[in-house]
Parts: sequence; structure tokens; C-alpha cells
Amino acid sequence: MKKSEFLKTEGGRLFAKMEAEVKRCLMVPNDLLPESFQDHRTDSVSLATLEKKCEARDLLSDHEYEKREKAKRVEMYSKQIAAGREIMYLPR
Repeated sequence: MKKSEFLKTEGGRLFAKMEAEVKRCLMVPNDLLPESFQDHRTDSVSLATLEKKCEARDLLSDHEYEKREKAKRVEMYSKQIAAGREIMYLPR
């Protein structure tokens, strides 16, 4: 049985609920985390909160993605010009 099929069953839903509750219970001390993940209101952060922060950090908006791609292309084109070569345009 595939994982997606399992999650549709009653046991799968209960397992997913249990997993979420366990993540809320597990706490990670601030001194083990990078500054951007620390919570200075308490001395630790739940695993569920850390997971949400990681997901939010990993998502790129369309604007950020385009900006990053443009910067990458500009850098490659400038290297080609500095080497005295003809610019080889990259397809999207």
C-alpha cells in the first residue's frame, strides 16, 4: 500500500494525528539551534515549530525565483564577456 493510500484510511489519519502531536511535544533547546530558529521567549522550540520555519524558509516566491535566476544568468554572461567569448544565451 502506498503512503498516500494509507493516509486515506482511518489508521493512516490516526497515525498522522499522532505524528503531529509528537512533534508538538518534542522540544529542542535554543543553544542547539541557529539564531534564526531560536525562540527567545522560552528556552526551547518544539519540533513542529521548527518544521514550519524550515518549510517557510524553503519556499521561494515567483519574484525571488526569477530574481535568483536573473542574477545567475548575469554572472554567467559577464564571465563569458570577460573571457572574450561571444555570449551564449541559455534557454529558460
